[in-house]
Amino acid sequence: MLFDIDHIPFSRKGRFLTLSMMAVPGGEGEHALYLRFVAGGDERPSLGRLCRVAFFDAAGNPATPTFELAPEKLVARIGKGEVAFVIGEGERLHVSGVAAGVRFHLEGSRYDYVYRTPQGEPCLVAAVENVKFIPRAVTGTLDVTGAWQRDHSEKVSFSFSGKTFEASVDFFRTVPCTEHPGRYGDALAGASADFAGWRTRMPIALAGQGEAHRLASYLLWANGVPAGGALTRPAIYMSKNHMINIWSWDNAFSALGVARVDASLAFDQLAVIFDHQDASGLLPDYINDRDVLFAFTKPPVHGWAVSLIEAEHPGFLTPERKTYLRDKIGKQVDYWLTYARAGEDNLPGYFHGNDSGWDNATFFAEGGPVVSPDLPTFLILACDTLSTLLEDEPVRAAAWRAKAEGLKNLLIKTLWTGETFCARLADDPQRVLPDQNLIQFMPLLLGDRLPRAIVQKLLARLTGGGFITEWGPATESPKSPLYEDDGYWRGPIWAPTTLLLWDGLRRQGEMELATTIAEKFCSLASKNGMAENFDARSGRGLRDRAFAWTSAAYSLLAASLSQDQP
Repeated sequence: MLFDIDHIPFSRKGRFLTLSMMAVPGGEGEHALYLRFVAGGDERPSLGRLCRVAFFDAAGNPATPTFELAPEKLVARIGKGEVAFVIGEGERLHVSGVAAGVRFHLEGSRYDYVYRTPQGEPCLVAAVENVKFIPRAVTGTLDVTGAWQRDHSEKVSFSFSGKTFEASVDFFRTVPCTEHPGRYGDALAGASADFAGWRTRMPIALAGQGEAHRLASYLLWANGVPAGGALTRPAIYMSKNHMINIWSWDNAFSALGVARVDASLAFDQLAVIFDHQDASGLLPDYINDRDVLFAFTKPPVHGWAVSLIEAEHPGFLTPERKTYLRDKIGKQVDYWLTYARAGEDNLPGYFHGNDSGWDNATFFAEGGPVVSPDLPTFLILACDTLSTLLEDEPVRAAAWRAKAEGLKNLLIKTLWTGETFCARLADDPQRVLPDQNLIQFMPLLLGDRLPRAIVQKLLARLTGGGFITEWGPATESPKSPLYEDDGYWRGPIWAPTTLLLWDGLRRQGEMELATTIAEKFCSLASKNGMAENFDARSGRGLRDRAFAWTSAAYSLLAASLSQDQP
C-alpha cells in the first residue's frame, strides 16, 4: 500500500528532515513538494520550508511527476524516469535518479547565501530557518546556483541530473558531519529495517484493516523528532504537516500509543513535557526545540495515562520512573488546586478553552474561567495514581486518596444537575453552560467512585442524545443548534475524547457499548485515515490528515478489539 503524499509527509523517526506537499506562498491554491526542516515550531509562517522541489525529464524539460510514498522512500515518476528519496542516518537525504532530474529552489529569507567550504564543497545557508546544507553527487551532475548581491545570494538552488545519478544532502546547524555520507542502497535498507522492526512491535492489525495499521504505525514512527534545544528527550510531534509541536496532553496519548513498541520512548513523551514543569506545578501548553509556551496549559490527563500504561504493560513503572512521575504528577495536581480555584470549597477551572484541550467548545462560548466536569475527574484519577505510586508510604498514599474523595464529593455537589454533569462559569455559577457536548460524560472514568444512579442517567443521555453517530462520539451532539460539521471542538469526532469515553465505559462495566465505540472509530480511521478530527455525520477526515494521537488511539482501540476476537 502506498500513502498519499498530498496528505501524508515523508519523514523518518528521530528526524526534522521532511518532504511534504504544501501550499505555494502567493500561489492561489497551488501546491508543491517542499523540502523542510520542521524545527522551530508552528508559529512560523514558513513551517520549516527550505526548498521548493521541481522535477525535469531526461531532456531537461520541466515535468510534473506522480508520487509513490512508502515508509522507507518517496518516488517521483517522470515518464519512464524516476527520482527517489530516502532519509538516511542523521539529517541526511539520499537521492537517486534515472532518466530524470530534480532541482531544489531555496525560497527563504533576506540573508540566504551560498559559499564554498575549505574542502571546496558548496554549502547553502537558509538563514531564517537556521539550517545549512551541503549537496554532494556520488554519480551524475551537481549544479549549484546563487548570484551574490551585496550581502546575500539570489536565486539559490541546486540540482542533480544525469542518465543515472546518486547523491546526498547533509543538513546541519553548526558544522557538517565528518562521517562519509554512505550510499543510497544502504540508506534504503536501513530505513526499511527500522520501520519493519517498529511495525512488528505494534499491536496486530484487525482483519481487513492492514492498511490502516500500517499508516498508524508509520505516523507514530515518522512523526518522531530528536532531542535538542528545549526538547530534552526524543519527542513525537502531532504531525509533520502543520502541527509541529508536542502539546501537554497530546503527549499522554502518544505515550499510550508507543508503550508497547518502546517503553523508554513512551516515558520520554511524558517526561519531555514534565522536564519543563514550572515550580508552581504548571505545565507548558506546548514545546518544540525552540519554544516553551506557558500562555496556556492542557488538562491533567497524565495520571490516568500512566495508570493505563502500567495496567496494559506491567513493569513500565520502574523505580526511577515511579519516583520521577510521583513528584511531577503531585506538583501538577497541586497547581490546579492552588492556583486555579478560589478556595478548598470550590472546584478548579480552566481560564481559557485552550487550557481544557477543547479550544473552542460550546461551553467556552462566553470565555472563562469555566468549571467543567472533566478537570476534577482527571485530578481524581491523578490522585488515585499518586496513591499507587506511593504504595510504600501509606500515610502519604492515604492523603491522596482522601483528596480524591473530597474532589469527587465537590464534583457531584457543584456540577451534577440531577440529570447530567454540567459546566459553569466561575463568575456566574448558578447558570448552566451549553450542555450538548461530550464533556459531561468524562466522569464515567471514575468507575465505581460514581454512584450507580448517576451512571445510569449518564448512559441514558449518552445513548439517547444523538452523540454517538454512525462514525463515533461527536464532541457536540448533531442535535445541538450549536453543532458544526467542521467546527473543530463543536461537533467533530476526536481521537482523545473517543478513547477517554471508551475507557470510561469500560470502567463502568459497559463493555458492549465500549466495544461499539471502538469498532466505529477503527472503521472510521480505516476508511478516512488518521486525521486530526472527523466530520461526525459524514466521517470525512478534517484538518491535518497525519496525526499522531489519532494513530495512537486507533492502535489502542484496534488492540482491544483484536483481544476480543476469537
